[in-house]
Amino acid sequence: MALRPIPPKQDSPRPVATNKQFTIEQWDGSKSGEKILLYAETGMGKTTLASMAPDPVFIGLDDGGRKLRHPKTRELLRHIPGVNTFEDARGALTACLTLDCKTVVIDTGTLLESLGEQHVLKTVPGPQNTLVKNLEGYGYGKGYKHLYDTMRLPLLDCDKLIEAGKNVIVICQSINNKIANPAGEDYLCNEPRLYHSRQYSVLLMWCEWADHILRIDYQGTWVNKKNKQDAYGKVTGDTTRVVQTKEETYFKAKSRTLDEPVISFATKDDDSLWQLLFKGNKHEIQNR
Repeated sequence: MALRPIPPKQDSPRPVATNKQFTIEQWDGSKSGEKILLYAETGMGKTTLASMAPDPVFIGLDDGGRKLRHPKTRELLRHIPGVNTFEDARGALTACLTLDCKTVVIDTGTLLESLGEQHVLKTVPGPQNTLVKNLEGYGYGKGYKHLYDTMRLPLLDCDKLIEAGKNVIVICQSINNKIANPAGEDYLCNEPRLYHSRQYSVLLMWCEWADHILRIDYQGTWVNKKNKQDAYGKVTGDTTRVVQTKEETYFKAKSRTLDEPVISFATKDDDSLWQLLFKGNKHEIQNR
């Protein structure tokens, strides 16, 4: 009978040598800003709602805000012009550390991801040190790994703003993603439109970063079918807009501080969200 080999003896892990002294204290985040991911379908008022946040400035990759005015003051929105590339966007985020604003709005994160993809194609060589035309040209999954690593960089820039006490709002378009359900049939979930795969998900990375994932939608929508087996039916519902802060099976949302699952956005000058979010906070709602 062959004897089983004796596994080699493993050395005990050595303690990490450090001269730094550690203490325990209360985790006070009152001096830091809010990380907000705001998404909805086109035309639901994402930019309008963001314009009523405390003293905002827009990094307007989407030029949809050029004709908008503040719903209360009727003033034109403030923005940083000349942002055309991924490097420009990162530079603008860094500049906001010293610019006169309390909230930085990226409009939109969906377009920033497109600029990030262009940046990868321009700066990361493909096989045999050649340029590639799309992310698939890097080989299976490699291009999306480059995109994932690239889209981590703006979050580092945003974190510096948060540490400086400024809020960051990232506006995104929405998309219905198919969710694999191990307990039954797969289903669709409405989420921010950012790249998502099981291996490299920009969507999950940005959602994990955010303190608040907020979704604008109508208060209620129903599909009436003549027969249950019909594939389609007539859509009816309430056209009153709301901001959803708590996740449901069919959409993504969260909030670390807001208890209300649904907040009014009934009119374009309804700033109930910001009044609740910054109530008792050092920030004040300023209509500029």
